[in-house]
Amino acid sequence: MGRWGHRLFESDHDIDVAGDLGETLKGNPLQLSRMIHQTDMLAPQEARIFYQTDEYKIILEQTVAEVRAQLDSGLGDCFFEKVRAHAKKNTFDGPYQIIIAGALMMRAGAKIRPKHIQYLRGLVPTIHCNHRFALPIFDLGFREPGRVQFLNALDNYVAGTPRDFQAPSCFTCGKSEVDLGFAPKKCSRCRGAWYCSQKCQKAQWANHKPACIPLEKKFSLNV
Repeated sequence: MGRWGHRLFESDHDIDVAGDLGETLKGNPLQLSRMIHQTDMLAPQEARIFYQTDEYKIILEQTVAEVRAQLDSGLGDCFFEKVRAHAKKNTFDGPYQIIIAGALMMRAGAKIRPKHIQYLRGLVPTIHCNHRFALPIFDLGFREPGRVQFLNALDNYVAGTPRDFQAPSCFTCGKSEVDLGFAPKKCSRCRGAWYCSQKCQKAQWANHKPACIPLEKKFSLNV
Protein backbone atom coordinates (compact mmCIF):
# COMPACT_ATOMS: atom_id res chain seq x y z
CA MET A 1 0.00 0.00 0.00
CA GLY A 2 2.79 2.43 0.83
CA ARG A 3 1.00 5.12 2.82
CA TRP A 4 -2.50 5.19 4.32
CA GLY A 5 -2.19 8.52 6.14
CA HIS A 6 -0.24 11.76 6.07
CA ARG A 7 1.18 11.74 9.59
CA LEU A 8 3.96 9.92 11.41
CA PHE A 9 3.75 6.12 11.46
CA GLU A 10 1.01 6.08 8.83
CA SER A 11 3.18 4.41 6.20
CA ASP A 12 4.89 1.06 5.90
CA HIS A 13 8.21 2.90 5.55
CA ASP A 14 7.91 4.54 8.99
CA ILE A 15 6.91 1.26 10.60
CA ASP A 16 9.80 -0.58 8.92
CA VAL A 17 12.25 2.08 10.14
CA ALA A 18 10.88 1.74 13.68
CA GLY A 19 11.48 -2.00 13.54
CA ASP A 20 15.05 -1.53 12.32
CA LEU A 21 15.82 1.10 14.96
CA GLY A 22 14.91 -1.37 17.68
CA GLU A 23 18.09 -3.27 16.81
CA THR A 24 20.36 -0.21 17.03
CA LEU A 25 21.83 -1.20 20.39
CA LYS A 26 23.35 -4.62 19.93
CA GLY A 27 22.70 -6.74 23.00
CA ASN A 28 19.99 -4.35 24.21
CA PRO A 29 17.10 -4.69 21.77
CA LEU A 30 14.35 -2.11 22.18
CA GLN A 31 10.75 -3.06 21.40
CA LEU A 32 10.15 0.27 19.70
CA SER A 33 7.84 -0.88 16.92
CA ARG A 34 5.49 -2.51 19.45
CA MET A 35 4.45 0.99 20.52
CA ILE A 36 3.11 1.85 17.07
CA HIS A 37 1.78 -1.48 15.73
CA GLN A 38 -1.79 -0.23 16.10
CA THR A 39 -1.21 2.36 13.35
CA ASP A 40 -0.42 -0.36 10.78
CA MET A 41 -3.25 -0.61 8.25
CA LEU A 42 -1.42 -3.50 6.58
CA ALA A 43 -1.79 -5.68 9.66
CA PRO A 44 -4.16 -8.67 9.41
CA GLN A 45 -7.79 -7.83 10.08
CA GLU A 46 -7.90 -9.84 13.31
CA ALA A 47 -4.91 -7.87 14.61
CA ARG A 48 -6.51 -4.52 13.74
CA ILE A 49 -9.68 -5.59 15.55
CA PHE A 50 -7.62 -6.58 18.61
CA TYR A 51 -5.91 -3.17 18.59
CA GLN A 52 -9.32 -1.59 19.27
CA THR A 53 -9.96 -3.58 22.46
CA ASP A 54 -9.51 -2.54 26.08
CA GLU A 55 -7.25 -5.56 26.53
CA TYR A 56 -4.82 -4.19 23.96
CA LYS A 57 -4.88 -0.72 25.55
CA ILE A 58 -3.56 -2.25 28.76
CA ILE A 59 -0.87 -4.15 26.87
CA LEU A 60 0.13 -1.00 24.98
CA GLU A 61 0.42 1.05 28.17
CA GLN A 62 2.66 -1.64 29.66
CA THR A 63 4.80 -1.76 26.52
CA VAL A 64 5.25 2.01 26.47
CA ALA A 65 6.22 1.99 30.16
CA GLU A 66 8.74 -0.82 29.60
CA VAL A 67 10.39 0.97 26.67
CA ARG A 68 10.52 4.22 28.66
CA ALA A 69 12.22 2.42 31.55
CA GLN A 70 14.79 0.95 29.14
CA LEU A 71 15.56 4.30 27.55
CA ASP A 72 15.66 6.17 30.87
CA SER A 73 18.12 3.65 32.31
CA GLY A 74 20.83 5.37 30.27
CA LEU A 75 20.20 3.66 26.95
CA GLY A 76 18.30 6.65 25.54
CA ASP A 77 21.34 8.88 25.03
CA CYS A 78 23.33 6.00 23.59
CA PHE A 79 20.47 5.09 21.26
CA PHE A 80 20.08 8.63 19.92
CA GLU A 81 23.81 9.12 19.36
CA LYS A 82 24.14 5.78 17.57
CA VAL A 83 21.25 6.60 15.26
CA ARG A 84 22.96 9.92 14.46
CA ALA A 85 26.24 8.13 13.77
CA HIS A 86 24.54 5.63 11.45
CA ALA A 87 22.81 8.50 9.64
CA LYS A 88 26.18 9.89 8.56
CA LYS A 89 26.72 6.67 6.60
CA ASN A 90 23.22 6.77 5.10
CA THR A 91 22.75 10.25 3.69
CA PHE A 92 19.75 9.09 1.62
CA ASP A 93 17.37 8.20 4.44
CA GLY A 94 19.53 8.56 7.55
CA PRO A 95 18.31 12.03 8.61
CA TYR A 96 14.68 10.90 8.52
CA GLN A 97 15.60 7.87 10.61
CA ILE A 98 16.80 10.32 13.28
CA ILE A 99 13.37 11.98 13.13
CA ILE A 100 11.66 8.62 13.63
CA ALA A 101 14.04 7.83 16.51
CA GLY A 102 13.09 11.10 18.19
CA ALA A 103 9.39 10.44 17.63
CA LEU A 104 9.71 6.97 19.17
CA MET A 105 11.45 8.39 22.23
CA MET A 106 8.60 10.87 22.63
CA ARG A 107 6.09 8.07 22.10
CA ALA A 108 7.67 6.30 25.06
CA GLY A 109 7.78 9.47 27.17
CA ALA A 110 11.52 8.99 27.62
CA LYS A 111 13.98 11.64 28.77
CA ILE A 112 15.53 13.55 25.87
CA ARG A 113 18.41 15.94 26.35
CA PRO A 114 17.63 19.57 25.44
CA LYS A 115 20.48 19.52 22.91
CA HIS A 116 18.86 16.55 21.20
CA ILE A 117 15.51 18.33 21.08
CA GLN A 118 17.24 21.32 19.49
CA TYR A 119 19.04 19.05 17.04
CA LEU A 120 15.76 17.46 15.98
CA ARG A 121 14.11 20.86 15.56
CA GLY A 122 16.98 22.04 13.35
CA LEU A 123 16.90 18.82 11.34
CA VAL A 124 13.24 19.16 10.31
CA PRO A 125 13.77 21.82 7.58
CA THR A 126 16.37 19.59 5.91
CA ILE A 127 13.94 16.68 5.48
CA HIS A 128 12.06 16.37 2.20
CA CYS A 129 8.34 17.03 2.59
CA ASN A 130 5.61 16.03 0.14
CA HIS A 131 2.42 18.05 0.37
CA ARG A 132 0.40 15.70 -1.84
CA PHE A 133 0.35 12.18 -3.25
CA ALA A 134 3.71 10.81 -4.39
CA LEU A 135 4.64 7.43 -5.81
CA PRO A 136 5.94 5.15 -3.04
CA ILE A 137 9.48 5.13 -4.46
CA PHE A 138 9.61 8.93 -4.07
CA ASP A 139 7.49 9.17 -0.93
CA LEU A 140 10.24 9.46 1.65
CA GLY A 141 10.43 11.96 4.48
CA PHE A 142 7.47 13.93 5.73
CA ARG A 143 4.02 14.73 4.53
CA GLU A 144 3.11 18.21 5.76
CA PRO A 145 0.60 17.05 8.45
CA GLY A 146 3.29 14.76 9.86
CA ARG A 147 5.90 17.53 9.80
CA VAL A 148 3.76 19.94 11.83
CA GLN A 149 2.69 17.07 14.09
CA PHE A 150 6.34 16.35 14.88
CA LEU A 151 7.29 20.01 15.41
CA ASN A 152 4.34 20.53 17.74
CA ALA A 153 5.31 17.40 19.69
CA LEU A 154 8.83 18.80 20.14
CA ASP A 155 7.50 22.18 21.28
CA ASN A 156 5.18 20.65 23.88
CA TYR A 157 7.14 17.58 24.93
CA VAL A 158 7.30 16.69 28.62
CA ALA A 159 9.47 13.75 29.66
CA GLY A 160 7.42 11.11 31.44
CA THR A 161 4.33 11.88 29.35
CA PRO A 162 4.08 9.58 26.31
CA ARG A 163 3.18 11.39 23.10
CA ASP A 164 0.43 9.60 21.20
CA PHE A 165 1.03 10.19 17.49
CA GLN A 166 -2.12 8.25 16.62
CA ALA A 167 -4.37 10.79 18.35
CA PRO A 168 -6.15 13.15 15.90
CA SER A 169 -3.98 16.19 15.20
CA CYS A 170 -4.62 19.35 13.19
CA PHE A 171 -3.22 19.06 9.67
CA THR A 172 -2.15 22.72 9.77
CA CYS A 173 -0.69 23.35 13.24
CA GLY A 174 -0.13 19.78 14.45
CA LYS A 175 -1.93 20.26 17.76
CA SER A 176 -3.99 17.47 19.31
CA GLU A 177 -6.47 17.30 22.18
CA VAL A 178 -3.71 17.22 24.79
CA ASP A 179 -2.50 20.61 23.50
CA LEU A 180 -5.86 22.21 22.72
CA GLY A 181 -8.13 20.96 25.47
CA PHE A 182 -10.52 19.70 22.81
CA ALA A 183 -10.25 17.24 19.94
CA PRO A 184 -9.70 18.52 16.38
CA LYS A 185 -12.65 17.87 14.07
CA LYS A 186 -12.60 15.71 10.95
CA CYS A 187 -13.03 17.24 7.53
CA SER A 188 -16.76 16.79 6.92
CA ARG A 189 -16.23 15.86 3.26
CA CYS A 190 -13.46 13.26 3.18
CA ARG A 191 -13.25 12.36 6.89
CA GLY A 192 -9.53 11.89 6.35
CA ALA A 193 -8.10 15.09 7.84
CA TRP A 194 -8.45 16.95 11.14
CA TYR A 195 -8.52 20.65 11.91
CA CYS A 196 -8.68 22.58 15.16
CA SER A 197 -10.36 25.65 13.63
CA GLN A 198 -11.80 27.05 10.42
CA LYS A 199 -8.71 29.23 10.15
CA CYS A 200 -6.43 26.19 10.07
CA GLN A 201 -8.73 24.39 7.63
CA LYS A 202 -8.71 27.32 5.20
CA ALA A 203 -4.93 27.68 5.49
CA GLN A 204 -4.40 24.07 4.39
CA TRP A 205 -7.13 23.87 1.78
CA ALA A 206 -4.89 24.33 -1.28
CA ASN A 207 -2.87 21.26 -0.32
CA HIS A 208 -5.80 19.26 1.00
CA LYS A 209 -8.23 19.91 -1.86
CA PRO A 210 -6.80 17.30 -4.32
CA ALA A 211 -7.05 14.59 -1.64
CA CYS A 212 -10.42 15.68 -0.26
CA ILE A 213 -12.44 12.86 -1.79
CA PRO A 214 -15.35 11.14 -0.01
CA LEU A 215 -14.36 7.62 1.06
CA GLU A 216 -17.05 6.00 -1.12
CA LYS A 217 -15.50 7.60 -4.22
CA LYS A 218 -11.93 6.53 -3.53
CA PHE A 219 -10.40 3.78 -5.64
CA SER A 220 -7.50 3.16 -3.26
CA LEU A 221 -6.72 3.67 0.42
CA ASN A 222 -3.19 4.70 -0.55
CA VAL A 223 -2.65 8.44 -0.11
